[in-house]
This record gives sequence, C-alpha cells and structure tokens, in this order.
Amino acid sequence: MTSPGPDPPARPGPRVRRQLSGLWRRALLTYRYLGPRETARRAVTFPLRFTPWRDRLTLNDWVATDLVDARRWYRRRGRPVTIVIPTYGDVTHVRDALGAIRTTTPQGAAEVIVCDDASATEHQSALRSLEGPGVTVILGEDNVGFAANANRGLRAAASDRDVILLNSDVRPHAGWLETLQYAASGERDPAPGAPRLGRVGVVGARLLYPDGRIQFAGTHRNLGAPEWFDHRFRFQAARHGPANISLPVLAVTGACMYLRRELIDAVGLLDERYAMAYEDVDWCLRAWEAGFVVLYEPSATLTHLESVTRGVEVGERERSSQERFWTRWGDWFAPRPVRTPKGRLRVVYVTQDTGVGGGHRDIYEHLNRLAARGHEVALYTLGPEPDWFDLEVAVHTFSRFEALAEALAPLEAIKVATWWTTAAPVWQASLVHGRAVYFVQDIETSYYPDNERTRNRVLASYQQEFRYMTISGWNRDRLRELGLDAEIVAPGINLDLFRPLEIERRPDQILALGRSNPLKNLPLTLAAHRALPEPRPQLRLFGIEPELGRAPDVVYELKPSDERVNELYNEAAVFLQTSMHEGFCLPALEAMAAGAAVVCTDAHGNRDYCSDGVNCLMPEPDVNSVTQALQRVLDDPELRERLGNQGRRTAADYAWERRIDELERFLESVADSEA
Repeated sequence: MTSPGPDPPARPGPRVRRQLSGLWRRALLTYRYLGPRETARRAVTFPLRFTPWRDRLTLNDWVATDLVDARRWYRRRGRPVTIVIPTYGDVTHVRDALGAIRTTTPQGAAEVIVCDDASATEHQSALRSLEGPGVTVILGEDNVGFAANANRGLRAAASDRDVILLNSDVRPHAGWLETLQYAASGERDPAPGAPRLGRVGVVGARLLYPDGRIQFAGTHRNLGAPEWFDHRFRFQAARHGPANISLPVLAVTGACMYLRRELIDAVGLLDERYAMAYEDVDWCLRAWEAGFVVLYEPSATLTHLESVTRGVEVGERERSSQERFWTRWGDWFAPRPVRTPKGRLRVVYVTQDTGVGGGHRDIYEHLNRLAARGHEVALYTLGPEPDWFDLEVAVHTFSRFEALAEALAPLEAIKVATWWTTAAPVWQASLVHGRAVYFVQDIETSYYPDNERTRNRVLASYQQEFRYMTISGWNRDRLRELGLDAEIVAPGINLDLFRPLEIERRPDQILALGRSNPLKNLPLTLAAHRALPEPRPQLRLFGIEPELGRAPDVVYELKPSDERVNELYNEAAVFLQTSMHEGFCLPALEAMAAGAAVVCTDAHGNRDYCSDGVNCLMPEPDVNSVTQALQRVLDDPELRERLGNQGRRTAADYAWERRIDELERFLESVADSEA
C-alpha cells in the first residue's frame, strides 16, 4: 500500500470563494463608478470581510452597488427633471441647497424652481439674486402655506418632466438623483424573493439627521398616537440594516419626493386645503388609490437639517390639517367589509409553496377548520395543490407573486402572509381593499446565517400596517423588540390522530426527525446516538430526505403517513429533537400526545410547552449532555413512563378546537378594528 502523502492544501470555504470570484472585474467597476477613494477603501478593508466586521462592510457595499447600478442605468436612460423648492424667509438654506444640488447632480440633469411664500421684501430681493441658468424664482404675493406654495412650482414645471419636491433644508448626497429616477423607472430588477412592484408613482429617499442618524425611512401610522404619522427607523444609525432595504411604504415625506409626471397628471397637485402637515400623506394615499406604488429608496440619501430635538407643540394650522385629513381619509382606515353577507369572515392565506412541512400543516389546519365553522377561506400560492394533506378549501395557484398580488388586491378579505417573501405582495394587496395579517411562524433571519442582506429584508418586511399573530412566546418577544405586538395562536394537535396506541414500546429504539436543515442540527442527533455504549439502540429517522439514513444503526422511513408517524411515536422508547432553533417545534408535542418520552434541546420556540424534568429532559446542546439524557431515559422505565404521562397532559392543552377559538377571536378583532 502506497503512502497517502501530505494532506492536500485546504480549499477556500464558500464565503471566501464568493469574495474572490470576479475580483478584478469588480475592482474595475468600483473605480469607474465610485472613484479612487472608494476603490482604495475597499482594497484596504478587504481582509476584514473574513472577520466579524464583514456585516458593516457589506452594508456599505450594498449601498455602493445600488449606486453603481443606478448610475449605469442613468447614463443610458436618464432624463432631466424639475426640482421644486418651496421656501419662506431667510435665503441661506436655499442658497446652500442650490450649491449642494449643483455638486451632486450631473450637468443639465435638473432645472430648479424656487417658490417663495410671500417672504419679506429683503428676502425676496435676495432670492432674485439666485436666479440664473437652470434656476427660476417665483415670488408669492400672499402667504398660502406649504401645499399651495409648492403648487406654484409644480404648475410652473415643464409638463413633460418628472418633479422632485425638495425642502430647502435638505442636502443631497452624491448619486441621489440617479437612484431616485432609477427606482421610479420600475426597470430595476427586484431583489431575490421580492415581486416586481407595479407602476411606481412616488419615491422617497433616506433622510439623515446632521449627526448621521436616520430621520426618515418611510411613513407609517403612529402606533401609540394613531391620529399622527411617524417615520420608520427614526434615530437608528445610518447603517441600520432594515432601513437600507428598498420597499413599498404607506407614504413618504414631502421633504424629498420624486414624482412621476404620469402620477401628477393622474391625481393632481397637492391639496391646498392642508394648511400645514398631512399634505404629503394625502398625496401618497391618492397615489395608492389610483393604482400607483409609493416606494422608499434608501440608496438615495440626503441630510435633513431638521433638529433632533425640534419642538412638539402643535399649532392651529397643524390641527386644522389633521381635521381635514381624517375627514377625508377616516373611512379608508376604518374597519373594512371583510365579511360575507351572512356575517362570516373572508380569509385568504398566502404561501410561497405547498411542500411538506410543519408550518404548512399548521396553515392548512387553520384553513380547514375555519371553513368547517362557516368562514369563506382560500389558499393563494405559487405551489401546486398539496398532495400530502387533505386540504378542503379552494387553492389558487400562480406562477409569480405579481400575478398573485394582482388577483388578491381587489378582494375584501383578511389576507394572511405566512413567510417573509409573501409579506410584500400581501401588504401591497391590502392597502386599498381588505386587511393585512402577518402570521409569523418564525423570525426567519435564522434561515440565512451567511446572508446579512436577506436577514435585513426579513426584518424590513415587518411593516407596521400588518396585524401580527405568531406561534410562540419567543417569537412574540422578538417582535416586541421591534416595536410590534403579536397575538399568540399556537399550533394545535389532532388528538384523535396523535394518541397512545396498543403498541408495545421498543426500549431499543430512538426516533428523530431526519432533516438536513442546519437549524434542525441533525449532526448532534447522530453524534449523540453514536456516543451511546454498545449495543446501541436503533435510531429511526423519518422525513423526505432518505439519503440522511445511510449511517450505521440508522433506519430512514420515507414520507410516512400521519397514521404511520403516530405509530412511530408509539413504538419508540424516546423521541429526540436537537434543533438549534425552532419557531415552535411541533413534532416534540406530537410525540408527547402519543405518550413518548421526549429529549430535546432548548430551541426557543419549544419553551412554551417544554419543562425540563417534568414532561421532557432538556440537556445542553452538546454531545455529552444529550447522550447522558438519552442514556438516563433508556435506563429508567419509570422515568420514561412519568415523562410520557405528563407529556400527554401537556398536549391535551393544545387541542385544535381551543387553538381555532383563539384564531377566530384574533381574526374577528382584525375585522372589527381600524387599520
């Protein structure tokens, strides 16, 4: 036999290979579009991409890459725009704004119209001195307020140009115009997992305070004072990941609004009956009503000189605008007709696919059991009708989320997103008709440990306009950390199916779910089993990945029926679950319902029903601890029986009828509440 020789050099891991792929081409593009300073910064910091600092570096890269794409598009397709700057009083802000516009926009890209709201004579004279090539000044004779003054400039803008409404105290950063126009064009490819948006009408930028923190990243209704509106991610650091995700929003601020000409032609100018405030939200809601999309675009960045500690005193003009807004839009936010003529609920769940999984099982049980109570329910999905579950409601299948959202939009129904990629189409399809619910079965950032941008897309999908329900206290607490309240509607157990059988348990058999998903941590299950002393009990896995059962002493059951799974729970001496994280962990509860002794690690979502030493053993997630727990249960028949009996009592609290009662109460509250 020949010597094996020295070990071959280790191949770089996937992350390293991704970073090195196309390095020279990316360097050339960076130099061409972002200049020598950014190229030098990336060269110096490149080694840090393989350290914990990589997330901050890659966030900078997202913004820079978006800017590269926008500038490349703008060179081919860019069109001149009109920038309208309303002003009143001292001209210092206007002068500085014009200087910033000149240094951050391509030559000839914009004409500027400054419209003054009847300032004092000396201020108007100073404004006149700012006129010149590309800058027009309109002097108002009467003080008419922000909306009417802005309309002076909008009326004077060329009828074939898009318009940017810009506060005089806003300072644009490089690339702001290119990125706004690129986003407004609708030609940008959507992010992975995101649908195409439809016809974009309004785009808002990311605004920063002078200290660099976020001032504006989209408008939402203030959850504590619903008569007002607030800004998403206010006071977060500029690099806050979710604030750097482009997505549709309820409204954007009038401090910086890119307006498509076709939007202005369709919905008209600002409503001049708003003396101060609400005119921008009104305009955006009119855009949504007319079939346009209102978009937040973070790669367009501007500094807003508004003070972080500005006064909060509300004057008469603000109160007047508030009354005007709620007179006009109160019914839009009021409870909507999401009931059938007989008073039952109309509910549509939306899924990305229909494959085998505990999350889908929970959704399908909701649908069947709501239908059994007389509600009008349906499933909208990109997957086929499921062949592994007896779903007794209408299933509508679509090839793309865009088509799904188009069909969903006119329905007066409660529309339920069930995964982060379904959130945007459900949210958008519920703005004008129906109500949006987000069924958070897990905080899905855990599915993307190596993809920071996708994790931030998940977090950005948690928009304030949703009503939230979730399946565990751990999920609820994570949503609370994001400022969102959620109702817990835990999964139920079919106690007629998952129950003890007249089957003798095999003391030499351990049962576990066989899944390759890293969160399930199957390697720990296999290692703990191998660490048991000989003769080891058999490890029986079940699931849809038979290749996982090729290890010695392992048997794999492929796609067992529910009845067969219950038999497996009844045959095994112990059910083992070693997940690193679960949104709930239904198999362990099913095993309890069947009377099996359960050994499981703390997976967060199972804390609601698992009690160490009472209805299960919860060892630390290492081989030695799990092996010791298994051995303890295998060696002690009385412990197995006690854990099994207590587990059955626990599972009895999760009967489906109780869970559907909770679900029905939650959905009724959605139907009867304001947006």
